[in-house]
This record gives sequence, C-alpha cells and structure tokens, in this order.
Amino acid sequence: MHLFPRSAGLALVAACAVLLGVSGEAHANAGVVFVHGTGDQSVSSALSGYWTQKSVDTMRNGRPYLIVGYPGASCAGFSQCSWGSIVDQIVPWVNANGISSFTVITHSNGSSPLRYMLAHTGAVSAQGYPVSQVTSKISQVIFSAPDLTGTPLADQVTTSGSFLNIANSVVEFFGGGSYNNPAVLQQRTDNMRVYNGNGTFGGTYGATSVGGKPIYVVRGNRVYANLFSSDAHCGGYLYSIGLKAAALLGWGSFNAGTDGFIGNDSSGYFGNIMIDDGRLNHHQSRRSCHNSGNLIAQKVANAPIPAPTSQTYSPETAVAAAGQACNNYASGYAYDYMTGNTVWKYGCTTTQLNNGKVEPDCLIAYGYSSSYRIPSTASWNPYINPAYYQTWSEVCPDSWQGDGICDACLVAKYGFDATTGSSGANDCVQAPPGGSNFCGALSWDTYYGIHNYSVVEALH
Repeated sequence: MHLFPRSAGLALVAACAVLLGVSGEAHANAGVVFVHGTGDQSVSSALSGYWTQKSVDTMRNGRPYLIVGYPGASCAGFSQCSWGSIVDQIVPWVNANGISSFTVITHSNGSSPLRYMLAHTGAVSAQGYPVSQVTSKISQVIFSAPDLTGTPLADQVTTSGSFLNIANSVVEFFGGGSYNNPAVLQQRTDNMRVYNGNGTFGGTYGATSVGGKPIYVVRGNRVYANLFSSDAHCGGYLYSIGLKAAALLGWGSFNAGTDGFIGNDSSGYFGNIMIDDGRLNHHQSRRSCHNSGNLIAQKVANAPIPAPTSQTYSPETAVAAAGQACNNYASGYAYDYMTGNTVWKYGCTTTQLNNGKVEPDCLIAYGYSSSYRIPSTASWNPYINPAYYQTWSEVCPDSWQGDGICDACLVAKYGFDATTGSSGANDCVQAPPGGSNFCGALSWDTYYGIHNYSVVEALH
C-alpha cells in the first residue's frame, strides 16, 4: 500500500521525576531501604540503572538510605542467596548508622525476599545474621508493583523460551533475557500458588500486614493508552511501548487490569492499596512518576495521604508527538505519495475537538474526538472502517508498525505506531527543525472525490 521505502524512526526517551526537599536531620535514626526486583544488580547498578538517584531522593524524604544489590535473577526470593544477601547488607548498615527503624521500599519481585523474611524470622544469612535482626527494625513495607501471585508473562517466557514480539525494554524485568532463571521460574503463576499456600512467602489474601508489619501497595492499573503524552514519556518512552504491547497481548494478567507486567489480581492480593493509578506503568512505579514518589515520601514520613480515589495530579504537559510529527492540528492541501494526487489534509481545530463527531485528525492530535478515545478497534473508528479506504485492499495492517511512516490508523488502533520487537522504533516522534516526517492519515482525495488513506510529508 505504501509505495516508497520506509525506514525506522527514533524513539523519544525522556525521564521525569520530582524532588521533595525535606531535611533528614530530624529523622537521623529512621531510614529507608530500597530492594530491587528481578535482575542481578550490584549496589551501583541498582542505584544508577534501576531506581535512579533522583527517584530515590524523592522517596526517601531526607532520611538516610540503603540501596541493596543482590542476585535477583540468579536466586529465587525464597533462596538464601536472595534474602540472605539482603540481610547481610542491612544489618551492617543499621549498626554503622545507628538506625532505630526503617521503611522498606521494594519494586516488582523485590517483594518476594521480603515476604520470605517476614515469614521466617529465625532464618540465618550466610554471614550468620538472623533475619529477626532486620525484621525487628522494620516499621513498614511499601511494595511498589509487587508480584504477589505471579505473572502470566513468566508463564509465557518459561514455556515458549522467547519473548515473541515484546520489546527488549520489557526483557529487563526478567533479568536481561535469561528467561529460565530461578527468579522467573518462581514468578510463574502455578509456582506462586504453591508458595503462597505452603507458607514459603508471608501474606495471605486480603491481609493488611505480614508478621506484624503494615504493608502498603503502590500500583498502576493500566498502561496509559495515549502514548503521545508526557505521562507515557516519564521514565523512558520505550518502556511504555513494551509494556503497552504486553498489556495488549493480555500477558500482564489473565483477567484483571495490569501495569503491563503485573496484573492487579497479583499486586492487590494483599496489603493496603495506597496508590492505584491508571497512568503508572510497571517501570514508572520505580521512577517516582505521576506524583507517586511524593506520595511514597509522605508515607515514609508517616504523614497522611489521600485515598487513591481522592488523589490529584498535576496536569500533564501535552506532548502529542503524533500530532506534532504530522501536523495533525493544521488543515491544508498536500501531495499524496501513494497516488500522486493532491489531497486535502483535514487537521483538527479546537472547535472540532468536541463537536460531537468523530474527527479523524482530532483522534490523532489529541487522543480523543468528542466522546471517542484512543485506542479503539471499534467499527465507528474511521481509521478502522474499510469504507474510508476506497482504493486500498488493506486496512491498517500491523505490518506497518515501526516502518518509518507515522500511521494515524495504528495510533487510533493501539495508541502507538512502533515495533514491539528489538528496535522499538517509534514512527511518530517529531523530526528536529529542518527535518520531516512521512505521515499516513485519512484525507480527501481531490482527484477521486473520495475519503482515502494517504501519505503526506510533514516539514518542520
């Protein structure tokens, strides 16, 4: 259908987090410990690559802190090489700094070794420290995106041995691609049913504490659909692409909402839900995105935070990369590279945005048109309706993903136009000044006198 060469686009990666400037002097004896999820991390890599200093500083709220690094892929959460390594780092830190109590913040499968420790306080680490030396000083535990009952993604990769079309950015959450490692096998849903049932991991369905320690849960309940907003760019755009693909395939959960990697049925198995955000994907929950870091900081300080239904967020900055890349806000004549005809490019004005009709360019420029929202595969969607493709036999095939043209129909269909494989190429990021984008969108063909799908060049 597209009659000229396509090339892969570049993905826009942006990080966002906010700092909460609170002095730690008044809290010299109360600390914070950060425990990462699946992956063999050193202390250095856990700080720089997993959490980031900015996110840690936001969440710790001025208190002294410890970043734990441990073999979170090579060792399952119930293995001494996992929880024991954590104990062997916490005890010396507590003793050297006179820590009287501390909050533990985990991410993803980092919840598993903590659950083992809370259920087995008499266990002893490789260096001879009893777990009770750690658990006796824990004041509270904050599980961020916890995998409490397993994830279908673990089922998929340990059965098939491959990630199929899931983006490489998601592979990181399984320890970098060695899918059959002990931590991934532990996270299979069938295995987690056993571990939850036989007492390997502490915490029962609906409980609000484990071993007398209050448990709080931070989670996202979906992967934000409009991937061309600043919300999707927080923490890195490629992560949002990969997690969105996982959610679309239903691999984050069999029957519940998901942050792309962990289903709400897993993250909500027990604990007090303190954040339940539709914009917070699995990766973003460790990067303090969407005010989550500030809310965690308040919990660290034992300050009250509003219930999830009452939490408010700062308005997002509209990035609308697809609208910028293809100038979908503007109307005008353009040359169609598919037919060689002149076409009228619709554009979307602010008055069209809420006029009660489905305006194709409004869907792409803003993510919605009146009451209709992206993504949608419904028949009313003009980008999915064959009636709008008068001279073409194919209507928005998935093979167009990441092929170098910002295809509006794929944005309408999925919320993005990007390959979900190794390159993660994003076709709809705006070109730099002096550059251009090729954009596939519906328009009015002045030669044929019909609505049709065309490819035009947007100059910047």
